[in-house]
Amino acid sequence: MILFLDNFDSFSNNIIKKIILKKIKINCFTLNIKKNYINLIIEKIIILGPGPNNIINSNLNTIVLDKFIGKKKLIGICLGHQIISCYLNYKIFKLNNVFHGQLKKIIIFLNKYKIFIIKKIIFYNSLSCIGYYRTNIISKNRLELYILNNNNLNMKSFQFHSESILSNKNFFI
Repeated sequence: MILFLDNFDSFSNNIIKKIILKKIKINCFTLNIKKNYINLIIEKIIILGPGPNNIINSNLNTIVLDKFIGKKKLIGICLGHQIISCYLNYKIFKLNNVFHGQLKKIIIFLNKYKIFIIKKIIFYNSLSCIGYYRTNIISKNRLELYILNNNNLNMKSFQFHSESILSNKNFFI
């Protein structure tokens, strides 16, 4: 079962629908839930969803990370990626060029198959991150990190919207 933390983003609906279509049970909470509900989380996977906010206004996400990083599988999408990156002490910065609704190609290394693939994905972001941690950087463009993976912490995050209709078909991490 998955817990989706909705950061009040319109893309959350697309992500939730894709998960439901895969016949996976999902619970969804918005960030205005009371903090004591965090102690009741039983789901094995937690998704920190995208959002129009910034990492400064994401204290509930940080509380979830404090409690569950390394204990439950964590996935961050867009703002969720930035929240996880900030939590891991990566530097968050404003991009010189804002990528709202832009289709870009990124190169991803699939370690399981030992191959690189090129995927078209849609970006809706004006922030990025840079830094080094015990994290595998799966995809990197110049200094901007698009996908982070850490097996020790059971965590994965990505800056783009793989669920967007403009992204490659069937590309959902």
